[in-house]
Amino acid sequence: MKRSKIEVPFVVLVIILGTLGAGCISGHTASSSTTQSVSHPTSTVVSSRTASSTIQFVVVKDCMNRTVRIREPVKRVISLYGLAPQFLYLLGAGKQFYGGWMWGTKFYRLIDPNVTKKAGMRDMSVEEIEKINPNFVIAAYWQADESKVKQLESLGIPVIMVKIESPSDVYQTVETLGKALRRDKVASKVIAYYKNASNYIEKRLRRVKSRPKVLVLYYSGRAKAFRTFGGDMFQSRLIEMAGGISVSANLTGKKTIDVEQVVKWNPDVIILIGYSVSGEQARRMILNDPAWRAVPAVKEGRLYVVPNDGDNWIDPSPKWVLGLYWLAKLLHPSLFKGLNVELKAAQFYEDFFNLSLSKVGLTGDVNATLAQR
Repeated sequence: MKRSKIEVPFVVLVIILGTLGAGCISGHTASSSTTQSVSHPTSTVVSSRTASSTIQFVVVKDCMNRTVRIREPVKRVISLYGLAPQFLYLLGAGKQFYGGWMWGTKFYRLIDPNVTKKAGMRDMSVEEIEKINPNFVIAAYWQADESKVKQLESLGIPVIMVKIESPSDVYQTVETLGKALRRDKVASKVIAYYKNASNYIEKRLRRVKSRPKVLVLYYSGRAKAFRTFGGDMFQSRLIEMAGGISVSANLTGKKTIDVEQVVKWNPDVIILIGYSVSGEQARRMILNDPAWRAVPAVKEGRLYVVPNDGDNWIDPSPKWVLGLYWLAKLLHPSLFKGLNVELKAAQFYEDFFNLSLSKVGLTGDVNATLAQR
């Protein structure tokens, strides 16, 4: 009898403890079906908790105001847009660039020896991208309706749309990618640098008395002709910001032009960019062609090659701000006497790419200024 009195309470105790244990497990399972979020002005950090792990996401808004949810930590990024990977390197996230379309790799080889191989993966199929399982894919806003993008999204692969057609577009792109990569502080530093430079140029140009007429040219090997940029293009917008007048502002996109049109425009300055041929080669082609001598700017030697470090400084790349400095000093030397463009470049390379100017291999008319007319 004494034994039975001891055993009964023991059984009850086991039952009670078992019930309490089941209640703890049940409560933990319930919490796994919920999400916790922390508000941010343009992004949200989300955590999904399970019994064995915590999966974190960051939610961003892209240039089309679409909400994109990205799994963290970001290890693999694919690019469908040739101008986007450069900004990953600017943010110190070159290792996360797995592959895809990328314009120009010369400069970025100094940072990442594998970048040429990565850029060679331009034509990956949807199936190949799915196997890679990237954290997100970058595409241009004009690719939003392409079947490849739609297929990727149908597979649950996040796609961030970006636009890089003006300095304000660059700010948004840097901010969005900074948040997606959890590099907000670097992004803020970059944007602050860009804005400070733009404000400096704008403030000085308030004293400008005249604005030179500027024509930007590049030679197209495919068209076998010289082409220019319309007023809706990044290069023309930069000319206006630097205190010039783009003579091709009434055009849109990239257009082939002839000498007769250039004579009508009569630019004060001709700026040469290098693509299929270098800017220096383009200058020699113009100077050796008798037809171009009818253009006063050519006859008087006012042809200048845009500085190039693998990127043309006035293209929509991370170095566009150096192009702004360069153009402002070139067009208005009296207003920017204290501006040392080469020093600005050296500081920029050091601050954002941890590179010295001596390693970059800069070409073009870096220190050129337009003689007073």
